[in-house]
Amino acid sequence: MKKILLTTSALVAFAGAASAEIAISGSAEMGFVGGGDNNISFAAGGETQFHNDITLSIKATGVTDGGLSFGSLFDFSKVEGNANGNVSIDNEAAFISGSFGTLTMGEIDGAMDWAITESVGNPGSIGDDETMHAGYMGSFGDGFYDNQIVRYDYSMGDFGFALSAELDDDVAGRSTNYAAGVTYKTTFGSTALGFGLAYQSFEALGYLPGNLGGDGGYGDATGTSAYDPVTGWNTAGLGLDGNIDIVAVSVNADMGNGFVAGLAYSDWSADNADATQTQLSLGYTTGAISVGANYGVYDIDGLGKIKGFGLAAAYDLGGGLSVHAGYGDSSWDNVFGPDDGFETYSVGVAMAF
Repeated sequence: MKKILLTTSALVAFAGAASAEIAISGSAEMGFVGGGDNNISFAAGGETQFHNDITLSIKATGVTDGGLSFGSLFDFSKVEGNANGNVSIDNEAAFISGSFGTLTMGEIDGAMDWAITESVGNPGSIGDDETMHAGYMGSFGDGFYDNQIVRYDYSMGDFGFALSAELDDDVAGRSTNYAAGVTYKTTFGSTALGFGLAYQSFEALGYLPGNLGGDGGYGDATGTSAYDPVTGWNTAGLGLDGNIDIVAVSVNADMGNGFVAGLAYSDWSADNADATQTQLSLGYTTGAISVGANYGVYDIDGLGKIKGFGLAAAYDLGGGLSVHAGYGDSSWDNVFGPDDGFETYSVGVAMAF
């Protein structure tokens, strides 16, 4: 850690003449992850496994003589999974910001994900159990093309709006993935309220939203299993096809006494089918203890209802070290025959540097 701090100081000193700054931060986690007998999220049969992860985040910023801000950021992270030794660069982005607003390009949220608050009050878990269940909505249509997104956003007091686009470089003639979103913040007594409204449009084949799998190339094409938490749903012959339009709204509340709550709803319309998703989240913090819960349900033409809930709890030991536990449970109705589902759990410690 001392070497990192010394390196950071040297870089900042070297770039000081240009009003630039480089900040380095890091995180790590270790513990145990597992699941039920029908779960293969972490190991075959849901066997309990050791888990560790580490991320080094770098953010470089600068200011021009005229006051224009600019910068870039990216993460060095251990590749997802239980194997050690592989590192990837993730969440790369660059931005320019001024009185006109902010223009950002890279692996970022589009305007819909920027405007909509899908979940609040989540203290996190080392296995992401509370966000990997089948009913959870964590993102919308972003990243389906080449995951290079450009977004412009601007705030005016309590109002904000954003526009984004993702160009397709894989399928000739496919329309641009674009989105627009607006936000508004206000107070009602001692409660702080936040509202979001957004629209997104793109083209796809066999697309399923959120954790359900995305592209039709995911999953087991034999039809013997409905859901693999690693690769998503078996989407052979299923999912949303053609032009997909999404309208989403969200509202969240901070009661000012440790309690927070949120509600998000999205409506998906495609050429062959329609879908909706509703998500409720709650959280509470008192002293060093934080707990959170969320419940989500999809209603998709041809698939029926797919639902799940997640729980997470954390205890802050101070100094950047905290203890975390999580649980997730998923179920669905007759996707490929009998009702089925899965569960995950994790316990361990998280570190922030």
